[in-house]
Amino acid sequence: MQDFIYTIIDFDQRLFLVVNSKVGTFSIIDSSARIIGSDYLVPVFLLLVLIFLWHKESSTLRRLKTRLTVLKSILTLLVACLIVIILNQILFRERPFNLIEANLIFYAPTDSSFPSNSVAAVVALTIPVFKTYRKIGWLMLSSSLCLAFCRVYVGIHFPGDVLGGILTALVSFVFSTFLMNLFSKQLYLSLLIFEKWKGLKLVRL
Repeated sequence: MQDFIYTIIDFDQRLFLVVNSKVGTFSIIDSSARIIGSDYLVPVFLLLVLIFLWHKESSTLRRLKTRLTVLKSILTLLVACLIVIILNQILFRERPFNLIEANLIFYAPTDSSFPSNSVAAVVALTIPVFKTYRKIGWLMLSSSLCLAFCRVYVGIHFPGDVLGGILTALVSFVFSTFLMNLFSKQLYLSLLIFEKWKGLKLVRL
């Protein structure tokens, strides 16, 4: 079993070197990877998509369905962050640039490399939308996977860390789906009251 684990870790490091070794080949790719792999571009884009979805539909029933999806995305994100915090307390994996010769073209994070918290977060936001709205979901998923690849390319995550982030998001989605189903009536009723209250407020104005 121990030999198998070492084999997986060795393969993970070799795969990292294959991707990271391309750094410096084209400066425009390096610059783009730093921007896409940052903590701002993709997460902010995904949040803007969620805001768009929140206000997207005109009919009440479709709007309620969409808003439940947005709430599920937020809940999945919160659960994913909680799982990452717990995992970081249990195990700590050094970043690639601390273990092997890596081409680091990004700031040097000091927290655990596994699982990738950024990847877990963006994929967690994406999965509920992808399940309900495929076209928008594909756009969000493509952006999330681009971020995941760039985090490896710039030298701050092993591929295994990225995979761990994706699996964390999937587990979070299952758990958030369970919670949403458990309190579906209460959530639906709360959103319905919110819609009616907002309508009454507009009438008064």
